[in-house]
Amino acid sequence: MGIENRDDRTVWEDTEPEAGVTSSGEAAFSSDKEQADDAAPFARAAIALLRGVVFRDKDEALWQTVWKERVRLMDYFRVIGLQLYVDEADEYAYLRQDESSGLPRIMPRHPLGFSLSMMLVTLRKKLGEFDAARGDARLIVTRDDLELSLRPYFPPVTNETQFLMRVDRDIQQAVQMGFLEPVGAEAAYAVRPLLRSFVTAEWLRDFEARLKEYEAYGQQDGGEEAGK
Repeated sequence: MGIENRDDRTVWEDTEPEAGVTSSGEAAFSSDKEQADDAAPFARAAIALLRGVVFRDKDEALWQTVWKERVRLMDYFRVIGLQLYVDEADEYAYLRQDESSGLPRIMPRHPLGFSLSMMLVTLRKKLGEFDAARGDARLIVTRDDLELSLRPYFPPVTNETQFLMRVDRDIQQAVQMGFLEPVGAEAAYAVRPLLRSFVTAEWLRDFEARLKEYEAYGQQDGGEEAGK
């Protein structure tokens, strides 16, 4: 299912109509324009999803289109080997690669450094603890919280300035990935529920099984690359 221009579509030029021309041409043009207007929200939703995560609290109209058109969007993206994931409860949607499709990969893999991996694990564990007793509030963490949580995974001889720069860099990357959202006070961040979809129980089990390897990398320089 896709959005295509018809090959037999009438081409209209910006010229004055000849004498005796009926209004049928104007009616056809109006009909095509109405169809294009109807398709525009779907197209905007599809493009937005290809660009990244759609959050309801960021764009209400876009979210409503994704929710309303979710079945069509699923069919549309399935053709090119993508799966649409829509979380109604936490109100976000995104695309992920269907690994069983056999089609070339569209969604790129992003290797994660040791420190960013540890930050995401730390945030996921905090989110799990928070979920167990939360109301409608959001989990808020500060830069200092993250610094204290990550410090044990780096050797005492680590250059302090470099360590703090690494923490700031990883925070900004987590923001760009949609896992953290800056809020109110300076250096405070809300942990977005999207993190649950990325750092799954399987991901955590795999990570914990390799934790000694990661810690060894961290003891070396804290910068080895780790995959999802």
